[in-house]
Amino acid sequence: MVEAGRMIEVARTLMKSEPELTDLVAEVEGVEVTMAEKGFGTRVELRADPGSGFAEADLERLLDELAAPRKMPFGAQ
Repeated sequence: MVEAGRMIEVARTLMKSEPELTDLVAEVEGVEVTMAEKGFGTRVELRADPGSGFAEADLERLLDELAAPRKMPFGAQ
């Protein structure tokens, strides 16, 4: 028997501010994102419905991408 309502979930504390992460996750569809400032970083939880096409490994990769440093050239707006 399959549990109804069971979500795929991953979580990690990332060394970025909540506003910075909000901009990065705005483009992701089909994933629920919960964030909370925690010490020197932001606790990010990602959840997806099993029928969304996302697997746990996909959500882990997304966390890796969010954690990666982003360099912006001087004068970029």
